[in-house]
Amino acid sequence: MSDYRKPKLLLALSELFTLVDPKDEYLHMEFARIAENCGFDGVFVSEHVVMGPEACVEGLPDNPRAFVLPHMQDPATPWPHPLIKLAAIAGATKNIRVMSCALLAPLRNPIHLAKQLATLDLISEGRLTVLPTVSWHKQEYDALGIPWKERGRRLDEHLKIWDLLWSETPASYDGKFYQFEDVYFEPKPFNGNPKIWFGGVALTEKLIKRIVEYGNGLMPGFFPTRQDLDPLAKAMNAAGRDINELELTGWLVPDFPDKDSLGDFDRTLAEQLPGMQETGYTHIAVKPSCFIDSAKDMEKFCKNAVKKLEEYST
Repeated sequence: MSDYRKPKLLLALSELFTLVDPKDEYLHMEFARIAENCGFDGVFVSEHVVMGPEACVEGLPDNPRAFVLPHMQDPATPWPHPLIKLAAIAGATKNIRVMSCALLAPLRNPIHLAKQLATLDLISEGRLTVLPTVSWHKQEYDALGIPWKERGRRLDEHLKIWDLLWSETPASYDGKFYQFEDVYFEPKPFNGNPKIWFGGVALTEKLIKRIVEYGNGLMPGFFPTRQDLDPLAKAMNAAGRDINELELTGWLVPDFPDKDSLGDFDRTLAEQLPGMQETGYTHIAVKPSCFIDSAKDMEKFCKNAVKKLEEYST
């Protein structure tokens, strides 16, 4: 990954419960339009289907504006369906990327999910990016009747099936969890497969294998250094790929002075941007509710974010 590139900005449109009332979900469509008009590269959402009491077994964050980490999430947090939400956003915008980051693929049938993703990519004219994951919440799997221990292997079959259905007709597949023969799958995505990113809290062998085989990007739940990325670079090189092909996203994470205060965007960006550029991050993910408490401030916030990124990158 090349040195000192200017990253692009991504706006989080999940976990904004300190910014807008959950019943005002329609405002997220306007937030996406604002982000697009201000020059953000994409908007992204994450998800849970259901949650159980163990979601907050480690307690809630001291400051409710903070990122909701695994095992520190209020189980009553609203999580709208990500693909329905992104379809609405795609219809409300023209150019900005629509990104399903943390899509719980193993909880779904791969053919149904492949159809939903292909349709969303088609109607957005190729603007879809999807980050499939297995998540961390066992009670969610229990509620949906999916064995927890199978989640990784089910995700691997999803990836194979998506790639197959999006490129071949008729298609057949004979796996451990899913089987079909001579199915005709239409429509295909807009122009080749949607971009696929991956996440995780460590670059495990399984994660590296998925990235090498299917990945266009990495959005980790930690801050890898160049040295951390060496195993991935070597694996990609061995497969005839270059790690510079990958988009790499880091999170802008403020220090809150107390449980009631907002984060300082300008200071956080100034402190964290140099390290991101040195490592070669292509994108910075921003959660606006870390920095503003009113929906009326969204346009001002987005304009300032783009301006400050330009200033600090030169």
